[in-house]
Amino acid sequence: MQLLITSGPDASRAISLGDEGVLRVGRGVECEVRLNDAAMSRGQFELKVEAGRVWLRDAGSRFGTFVNGVKTAECELRPGDVIRAGETSFRVEAPLPDNRTTIAPMVERGMETPVRPFPCIPGAEEKTDGQECPSYGGNTVDPRRLAGRRFVRFEVKSIVAETQSGIVWRVWDTHLQTEAALKIFWPEQMAEPAAVARFLRAARTVLPLTHPNLVELYDSGQDEGLCWMASEFVDGENAAQLIHRIGIAGMLDWRQTLKIGVHVARALEFAAKHQIVHRKITPRCILVRRADGAAKLGGLGLAKSLDDDAAARVTRAGEIVGDLAYCSPEQSLGKHVDARSDLYNLGAALYALLTGRPPCEGRSLAETLDKIQIQTPEPPTKYHLAIPPLLEGVVLRLLAKRPQDRFDDAKSLLLDLERVAKYLGETALL
Repeated sequence: MQLLITSGPDASRAISLGDEGVLRVGRGVECEVRLNDAAMSRGQFELKVEAGRVWLRDAGSRFGTFVNGVKTAECELRPGDVIRAGETSFRVEAPLPDNRTTIAPMVERGMETPVRPFPCIPGAEEKTDGQECPSYGGNTVDPRRLAGRRFVRFEVKSIVAETQSGIVWRVWDTHLQTEAALKIFWPEQMAEPAAVARFLRAARTVLPLTHPNLVELYDSGQDEGLCWMASEFVDGENAAQLIHRIGIAGMLDWRQTLKIGVHVARALEFAAKHQIVHRKITPRCILVRRADGAAKLGGLGLAKSLDDDAAARVTRAGEIVGDLAYCSPEQSLGKHVDARSDLYNLGAALYALLTGRPPCEGRSLAETLDKIQIQTPEPPTKYHLAIPPLLEGVVLRLLAKRPQDRFDDAKSLLLDLERVAKYLGETALL
């Protein structure tokens, strides 16, 4: 396995991870992998290679290390994962067999684009040798320079995550007197007046929609040259973090996965009543509340604001590197998607929660595409013997290659999951 640097001062450099051992990555002289990124800590993160598997551990860096957009202390890495540290982005790759030449179709489909490097954070103590974060011109505020200041009615605290479409901040809503998650879209995402109008119109439509298993949208708008969306802050972790933790600590209890499935199915049933197709359900969109384990589906406001063409553009953005394994076959082919694609996305997330790995994972992005479109996933019980056959059957049906072979809709899925829970004596999950 290797790391390919996709952006930053050392772009295009490939780092071989070898067969076994520990590699320190940073800008310090003591690091085995020394980089020229002044925004990176001297000791940024460590990579442990053992028995063909690779683990990343943040080395107490000042700005943090992000894997697939999530700030990470420790996790197992897989091909396709994107690491961001300082102003450098890495992609985890495994070498293709000599007879494979499959990266080109990815580019032809527009699936692979550069990933935005993680920004500098103002107020950090570590020096960056004078290196400045890029700034936006005109009257537009840089969405990466909001820590410690007030934006509209929000007191901005800390970064929660960064994605290709924008940056999410943890904030205090002074109107509602509560914590909130504030997503600010990159200006280039809303460069056209028509895109801004569509976003604001759709957000107004979604605002009244509330459901216990949806992340509640509080407000949205355009201020200081930026489009923003404020929503409920869920104190817990997302399913992507759960899946990474599974790779380190062992399998997740299937009961928790069943509970997450029931809750997200309820959210999708509610969305269907309002003719909303999410289009982009990934583990990062599923938030699990720490207090009671309740699952909430996020991103519905963004889903409503996208027409088919815009949704395809978001799907093709750089974050696809980490999310590709959860795409439906029709999404991977650039075809029209409906609610049954959402069901596949959910099935892929549930599979990963049960097994610690996505259902279709190749040694390269192109090979992953091939598997999504052609190869039947291994039964989850191959990796987790305790999974009840009834639950396994539901997950595998969700992963059918043809939409017509999946459940007809979220309501049908929910009924099946509730039947499984009752049969297994787990009615408390409902």
